[in-house]
Amino acid sequence: MNSLRRACVVLTAAAGLGSVLVPAASADSLQTVAYTSEDGAWPLEGSAQYAAPGDEIAVFESTQGILWIDVQSGLKDLNVELSAPAGETLHTGTYTGARFRGQSDPALNTPGIFVYTHGNVCGDDYADFTIDRLDKDADGRTTDVDVTFVQHCGSPDGPATRGEVHFHA
Repeated sequence: MNSLRRACVVLTAAAGLGSVLVPAASADSLQTVAYTSEDGAWPLEGSAQYAAPGDEIAVFESTQGILWIDVQSGLKDLNVELSAPAGETLHTGTYTGARFRGQSDPALNTPGIFVYTHGNVCGDDYADFTIDRLDKDADGRTTDVDVTFVQHCGSPDGPATRGEVHFHA
């Protein structure tokens, strides 16, 4: 890998997110979160791109099996939580028909999603998400994640937010 590729990681985003050059601490470390929302989407509006080390990005799986993606960027915050249907654990693959699952709600018969930003949350989510990578270390801590999601608030055909997460510690 040449030195230019070590200095920058190219984040090629699907579904209209565009391309972004993201500085990386090393060739192995990558922590980015990006989304683009159609007009009228909620609670995420417009588009945003976050990258560590300038932005704080944490990704972990809770003891309840919920994958938490937490972004802190100055006074801005973003939290996306993804969960498998009741009785299942998250794994690589595509999850369709995800519905709102509040932070203290029990598991659902469908996959779950919770999107929160600036005190706003959609309580009527319709979403699909794909986990392309979900690796853990020997102690069970989440170390590597690649996720894409499409979320609609209020109806399955409402304005969409398309996002992606790449977290490689």
